[in-house]
Amino acid sequence: MKCSILAGFVALAALAPLSIAQAQSHSHSGMSAQEHTAMQTPASGVVTSPADNAMLAAAPTTFSATFPHAMVLTSLRLTGAPSGEPIEVAVAADAQPATTVTTPLPVLAPGSYSAAWSAKGADGHEMTGVVRFMVH
Repeated sequence: MKCSILAGFVALAALAPLSIAQAQSHSHSGMSAQEHTAMQTPASGVVTSPADNAMLAAAPTTFSATFPHAMVLTSLRLTGAPSGEPIEVAVAADAQPATTVTTPLPVLAPGSYSAAWSAKGADGHEMTGVVRFMVH
């Protein structure tokens, strides 16, 4: 009897790595970009578009951030190609707090960029972040 229980444990132990490898190799094909981005929600709970470390075939025309609670985007500064000089992006001064905020971006040339943003909640809570992305 002890041998059969031991054999059962050995069999389970042998299958465990296979189950873990199969779970880790789960394919995300067929998912929309929004679904894939949602899976990559950072610890802060803020999801941006473009996403951090995005490699884009075309330049984005807007920047958006989705927050865990209503916020107002207070500043957005782009730094990167072609000049490397910071570009202050206009944000709506009279915007109402919302869980998703969006602002238009200037026309961007191919290159690497960072977008430093700040936002404020109705209660005065402030959040900041930096998103890096590349336009091919």
